[in-house]
Parts: sequence; structure tokens; C-alpha cells
Amino acid sequence: MRSRHRQHEHPDESADGTLPLTALHVGEAGTVREVRLHDHLAARKLLALGVVPGVHVKVIQRFPAYVLQIGYTQIAIDHHLAKAVRIEPDTEV
Repeated sequence: MRSRHRQHEHPDESADGTLPLTALHVGEAGTVREVRLHDHLAARKLLALGVVPGVHVKVIQRFPAYVLQIGYTQIAIDHHLAKAVRIEPDTEV
């Protein structure tokens, strides 16, 4: 995990402080705040995998697929799905 906190806004950061999951690096984590998909089948896939608002996720791998740790489970999703997931990154204490 990075040793420094994000000191300036990320270009993809929204007004509410969320980032797309694709902005996180390996080892970084955060809480899912929103899933922005118009494709209901893709949204249902994320729901079935446990990627829902309020869940804490950690990025394990970014290529060739995004591998996420959710609790004791690891899941893999493609870039399109990862980009639709808005995350509130963990802040360092």
C-alpha cells in the first residue's frame, strides 16, 4: 500500500470524493459507494459477486483482470465493470 495519502484531487474524483475502482492501485482499498451501470445484466453480475454499496474491497491485481478481495472471497471483474464501481478510498490514519 502506498505510504502517502492522496494529496491532490485525482482527475476522476467526483465532488463526493469517490473514485472509479480503476483509480486504485494494487494493495489499496476502499468502500463501494455506487455502481454506475446502465446495463442491467452487468449490474446484476456485480450484485451477484457481492460488489454492492457499503462493502469494503481491496485491489489484489489489476491486469489482465481486476481481482478484488471482499471479505474472505476473491473475485475477478473486467475493466468495464471496474470502471463503473465508485469507491471511497480508505484514508490513512
